[in-house]
Amino acid sequence: MRITASTPLFALLGNPTRQSLSPILHNGWIEEHGFDGAYVALCSPVEQFETALSGLFQAGLQGANITSPFKERAVLQATQLTASALACQSVNCLTPSADGLIGDSTDGRGLLADLDARAMHWRQMSGHIVILGAGGAARDLLHALYQAGFTRIDVVNRNLNRAKTMIENLNTESVHARAWSDMTESLSGASLIINASRAGFGGLNECAPDFSNTLSDALVYDMVYAPQQTLFLSTAQAHKRMTLGGLGMLVGQGALAFENWFGVRPDLLTGLARLEAELKL
Repeated sequence: MRITASTPLFALLGNPTRQSLSPILHNGWIEEHGFDGAYVALCSPVEQFETALSGLFQAGLQGANITSPFKERAVLQATQLTASALACQSVNCLTPSADGLIGDSTDGRGLLADLDARAMHWRQMSGHIVILGAGGAARDLLHALYQAGFTRIDVVNRNLNRAKTMIENLNTESVHARAWSDMTESLSGASLIINASRAGFGGLNECAPDFSNTLSDALVYDMVYAPQQTLFLSTAQAHKRMTLGGLGMLVGQGALAFENWFGVRPDLLTGLARLEAELKL
């Protein structure tokens, strides 16, 4: 990769960012496609995020990914929001335009793209979908699934009122909010179960549902990718269910951001292989 004075710069903004795999992912894609560009990770002081973001784009930044804890604050920095960002009130991708900054949320659609790449049969599965959690990631995922035509969905959350709030704007009676204590009932007959909660992140507060009443060919997906093997996934594997970890979602959401900036969607599987190789070093 040859960097010159005119090389377009892209960045991840968050706090912390030292653990981020995004530079490896995006710089690999930039090199694969022969584009001129460079992607870096920047740690913004929490209290100075807006100042940092504004200064970077004024200095010529060509695109930014936004990660924790700034996704909701980035909504207010965008002059235009995509349908996904508007629905979940969260932004993880900013792209400059003639009118300012376009804010997008690619997490939910990125997960669906990962499913299309690694479990191509999932759209034909016969059971209903269960989402665990009702935070920003879960809201974006629900919007992506609903927009893709999936309406038989249970949202299971420890705070039932938050789950009810999450689904209240959907014009359907087939999406249901469920209490955490009703998880076993919700899982009965499910074909796709997605952990979109913080359970298991960093190996903490792990979740081990009873998957025995899910469909025998059910797919269990954990958005958590650190660690890559969670109790949630190992429990599903003990029930002989197909499982996928969240590293593919990281790749999927990154691919959609890359497409926003370069007009080309990169190959997800080569991106995933690059990250898996990096994690084995």
